[in-house]
Amino acid sequence: MNTKFVSIIMAIGLSLNIATPVLAKPSSKNTQSNIQNIEEDKRSLKEIKRKKESLELNIEKMDNHIEKILKNIDDNNKRICQTKNDIKISEENIKKIEKDIEKDHELFNKRIRAMYVHGFESYFDIILESHSIGDLISRVQTIKKIIETDKKNTSYLNTQKQNIKNKKELFSKDQNKLLTLKSHNEKKLSDLNAKKQLQEDLIKELNTHQCTYASEISVSNPYTEIAISEIQNIKNTVPQSVPSRGASNIYSNSIVAYASNYIGTPYKWGGNGPNNFDCSGFVKYVYNHFGVNLPRTSSQQQCVGSAVSKENLKAGDLVFFGSPAYHVGIYVGNNCYIHAPRTGDFVKVSPLTRSDFSGGRSIK
Repeated sequence: MNTKFVSIIMAIGLSLNIATPVLAKPSSKNTQSNIQNIEEDKRSLKEIKRKKESLELNIEKMDNHIEKILKNIDDNNKRICQTKNDIKISEENIKKIEKDIEKDHELFNKRIRAMYVHGFESYFDIILESHSIGDLISRVQTIKKIIETDKKNTSYLNTQKQNIKNKKELFSKDQNKLLTLKSHNEKKLSDLNAKKQLQEDLIKELNTHQCTYASEISVSNPYTEIAISEIQNIKNTVPQSVPSRGASNIYSNSIVAYASNYIGTPYKWGGNGPNNFDCSGFVKYVYNHFGVNLPRTSSQQQCVGSAVSKENLKAGDLVFFGSPAYHVGIYVGNNCYIHAPRTGDFVKVSPLTRSDFSGGRSIK
């Protein structure tokens, strides 16, 4: 074979070996590492969500506590106003009684002056001036009536004056107690706000971490999505008029449809609607639309109606969390409920997966 030709073939073969990339088999070590990283991300996301839910739960409890303190402060303010009004009335009564006493004293003084004008220094002198036995008896009876009346009136007026004075002192003591209680509650509220702000800062931090992981791992909640879709179907079918109370699906669905009108409404302590709500204020507002006057707080609402297990919940039933309840919502079906969650949040539909669920109540 021509030596030159062989050299050319060898050169071509060498160039092909150099240009062709080597398709190496994927390293099992790298694949395992990627799987471990994904699993760690999933575990991290799960842990972050668990911490976030725990913090949100704590904020709900604090919201409930703050609402109670706000109600106590409001009640105290009303009692303070009532006490001040009672004190004012007592003072006016005292002034009136003092005027009555002055009038009686004035009448008494007039009688005394009249006796002096006619030359009498005492009732005894009047008796001595009697012209006959009949006149004597008449004068004695008249003087006796005057003395008894003066004594009775003076005693009554003095007793009334002392009673009202005692009452005024009692009101003043009550007012001081109420002012002290008001100051204590306001301090407690301030402390709670500080703690609450700290937890909200932590939630913001957790939200940041969750967004980081959620961008890599898609996590959805099909239950909530289905529930919202079903609510929209319900809204399209329920009658516009308010149905009568009862166990019918129309009544239950109407409650769900009406409640859903306020999705997105912000949470606010003591919010009674329609521009803002707290959890129990939202439930009370919705049911009030259907002629049902529920108590104001979640713990009180927990005592209304009849108990329903989680398995037997129907649309429109109330669902409670904690015992006594610190949170309440309205069941909408598909293992979801609508509620006003907490400060910084808004009315929304959530899955009924919380571990602190404490029971349902059917309101008929």
